[in-house]
Amino acid sequence: MTNALLTLEQEDQEGISLIRVVGPLDSVTHDQFRDYLDPLVNKPHARIVLDCTGLQYVNSRGLTLLARYQRTLSSSLAFLGIAGLNPRILKAIELLGMTKLVRLYPSVEEACSAAVKL
Repeated sequence: MTNALLTLEQEDQEGISLIRVVGPLDSVTHDQFRDYLDPLVNKPHARIVLDCTGLQYVNSRGLTLLARYQRTLSSSLAFLGIAGLNPRILKAIELLGMTKLVRLYPSVEEACSAAVKL
């Protein structure tokens, strides 16, 4: 059973919004995550990196939201990178064929480097 508490912390680095995600992204925390990210995603030319090293669990609603953000930002020449997923979540994303829908990076540093090049 996952802990129902989701914490989101933002740090701005070289024009990149680095968001640390800790806890589960599930039906209980979905709205909290959406309400936090929507204003950032809707900024022109946003560059967002999600540090998911503390993400414990993500359900289908959370994955759908991540894919939607990726599509929205890609179509507006902005950036969303998802970094540091644990192997269990990464495997689920791979099995669902979502690696073509979201930009995944092994580390926060690699995601930030890609965001700077945008």
